[in-house]
Amino acid sequence: MSDFIAPATGGVKDYIGFFAVSAGFKQDEVCKQYVESGDDYNNMMIKTLTDRLAEAFSEQLHQEVRQTTWGYSPEEDISVQECLAVKYQGIRPAPGYPSQPDHTEKLTMWEMMKIKEQTGIELTESLAMDPASSVCG
Repeated sequence: MSDFIAPATGGVKDYIGFFAVSAGFKQDEVCKQYVESGDDYNNMMIKTLTDRLAEAFSEQLHQEVRQTTWGYSPEEDISVQECLAVKYQGIRPAPGYPSQPDHTEKLTMWEMMKIKEQTGIELTESLAMDPASSVCG
């Protein structure tokens, strides 16, 4: 990932940030009720909805960073489709994805940001996030 960081001698201001978000707290309890009643549809819908909410928040956060917080793309005006097709300026790497396939980077993130203490999002032994409807980058 260091290939994407501007060299200190280049005179270009650059940033590195982390985030973690979840929409899945209490999801297992809600889904358990649907599973016990044989309602597979609503079980699946709860999981889909919480996954989409976590992803949507991470997209909104990324837009806020690009346009306002770090402000390197303040005039950006792209559609949702363009955003999902990664037509924005910059990158949004996340551990476990092709641009950053090493899941162990989550350990560094969790330690530096105290993510478990601050949010309640935990890492499993295999470095999956719990609740599952969580996103980090």
